[in-house]
Amino acid sequence: MRSEKHADTVLEREREVPVLDRTDVLVVGGGPAGLAAAIAAARQGVKVDLIERYGYVGGMATGGLVLMLDRMGNDEGEQVVRGFGQEVIDRLHQMGAAIYPPHEAWGSRDANAVGVWRHIGAVGPKSRRVRYSPTVDPEYLKILGARMLEEAGVRCLFHAWACSAVVSDGAAQGVIFESKSGRLAVLAQVVVDCTGDGDVFASAGGEFERQDLPLALVFRLGGVDLERANTFVNENPEEFEALVKGLAQAGGTGGGVGGLNAIYYRTVRESIVWCNNSVPTADALDIEELTRAEKERRETALITLEFFRKNLPGFEDAFLLDTAPQLGTRGSRRLVGEHTLTRDEWMSEKRFADVVAMSSPRTEGEPLIHIPYCCLVPEKLEDLLAAGRCISVDTPVHGCVRLIPPCLATGQAAGTAAALAVAQGVPPREIDSSQLQASLVQQGVRLE
Repeated sequence: MRSEKHADTVLEREREVPVLDRTDVLVVGGGPAGLAAAIAAARQGVKVDLIERYGYVGGMATGGLVLMLDRMGNDEGEQVVRGFGQEVIDRLHQMGAAIYPPHEAWGSRDANAVGVWRHIGAVGPKSRRVRYSPTVDPEYLKILGARMLEEAGVRCLFHAWACSAVVSDGAAQGVIFESKSGRLAVLAQVVVDCTGDGDVFASAGGEFERQDLPLALVFRLGGVDLERANTFVNENPEEFEALVKGLAQAGGTGGGVGGLNAIYYRTVRESIVWCNNSVPTADALDIEELTRAEKERRETALITLEFFRKNLPGFEDAFLLDTAPQLGTRGSRRLVGEHTLTRDEWMSEKRFADVVAMSSPRTEGEPLIHIPYCCLVPEKLEDLLAAGRCISVDTPVHGCVRLIPPCLATGQAAGTAAALAVAQGVPPREIDSSQLQASLVQQGVRLE
């Protein structure tokens, strides 16, 4: 049925699509989940292809300039997300491209520690306790991600926009994509949808739910005297709160919750900060809304810069360094999986026999979130898994598991599961979850 919005149509001619490659596991989307999935699968010894629409991997953590890997640990000071995510942080640290609170500060309420680490976002706004939330350099992460993919033997296809799933008898067989080389296909035994928006399972006929959330276009400012700015924020809480309200009235970007979530965040580089830049709830699958958000948020970045120059000590000589090349999307499609993880299950601390990933809660006192494998498996569609923010959870759980660290965790789980399915010659839903768990634990993943 034609929608009213697109009542006028044209008829495309039939055409044969060349098959560029046949692989064991095809990962679609090279964001945090896709990066982890591709490397995890390849390390299990299967052939892996990765399709990515941009010219780099890392997704929100690189092109989106969301530089804080929020809540790798909880407010009580425990590290929750380990495995591949920690490996990435370790390697970035060796490159001088990651900063985070020292282990002894995790969970601390000490005013000095809070004053230092609030400026990278590593303090809970309600708990006022230091969290393990590393901040990374996006350019180094792009380089590291490409290195790790090459080391694992993954075939990468950048500048390739997946546009249609190849499906036969209710099973995913691959993906057709558009590129400068034309319209091509990659076929695979197992497809892992890491697009964030669930583009592949939606195209394949998989069932999904929708949730529209605010979009964001992060920007970075250079030329900042960070010591002066941080001193002002720490020592003048009432003036800072008034400044936050004034910024909102001027039409600038928001922030400043409880005086702890600053309207700017420190980066790995001393004179550069990044600013979250949210737009009200919008349809992330509507190109007109996406276009409008891009335009409006760049204007907002300039308004914010001018306000900071006039009102925030340390920003007098600041300049707009860049705006994110990738619009930040918090929610759109969510898979209807074999199981949908709910808030009631989370709060009752329900334990699943097939737990494959974990996520920190929003604040202290809330239990950890245990993510079962069945949330990555479509209810009906075969030979496809989902990972990242589009897995099968309800709205409250999604608010936690959509963050970068749990996306890394579900990606690692999905890639490992896909490789097991190929090795065992069975659909992904039929693998032995205990074998999957054993492999993940061996990879350093926390499941308890």
